[in-house]
Amino acid sequence: MKKIGIVGGVSWISTVEYYKTICQLSHEHQHERAPEGPPAVPEIIIESLNINKSFNLRGQPGDDASWRQYEAYFRGALKRLEASGVDFAIIASNTPHNRYDSITEGIGVPVLNIFEEVAKECARNSVRNTLILGTAPTMSSPVFPVVLEKHGIFGTVPQADHDQAMIISLIDKLQAGENHAAAELIQGLAMTYLSMNSDERQSVCLSCTELPLAFPEFVDAPTFEMNGVLYLNTTIVHAKAAFDYAVSTNVA
Repeated sequence: MKKIGIVGGVSWISTVEYYKTICQLSHEHQHERAPEGPPAVPEIIIESLNINKSFNLRGQPGDDASWRQYEAYFRGALKRLEASGVDFAIIASNTPHNRYDSITEGIGVPVLNIFEEVAKECARNSVRNTLILGTAPTMSSPVFPVVLEKHGIFGTVPQADHDQAMIISLIDKLQAGENHAAAELIQGLAMTYLSMNSDERQSVCLSCTELPLAFPEFVDAPTFEMNGVLYLNTTIVHAKAAFDYAVSTNVA
């Protein structure tokens, strides 16, 4: 299996989910092969960043220069992982992927892009329209919708400022362990912004580590369906893609 590098800490919750999911998938994969001794897991190196520092290094929409320190913080972590001998890397957070091209510039190992993996998952599930819910940078950046469009999927975000503010507030509450009416609020946005009477498959991308916590019964599932809408847990989709790549025969 290939050695995995994880840029974590942003947040620690997602880092735990990535590590747990990769190890669980490996256990299941190896158990089917009846190995001698404990089931193998990929070698994993975690470079854990300070979420407070990364948050305060965020730039402004439309001002590329203002993101340089943020990009350098993540690029530095990837360089340290590369120097440690990983075969490929992942960044365990949605938000940095809005700066993916700049962050990964000059990195010599593959870095699996969460937006690309989620777009592939949407395509596998015949999704044609998806509502993107996440942090302020994820909902304000055109990067994710552009990636989705390459796969024939139309991605949108809540258009009303108060709806975006509600999601950002909800992320903070879920991170603090508050789950009151979170699922209902997210489902309400789905009803508002998706064409529920359309024959095309509709979905919601829970594009922030905390948002799947609104649905505790499905928190470990890459996808789940409620009221005719497919929900995608981007953390689990990305972690599963990392495991699949780790056991693949592709040459990095």
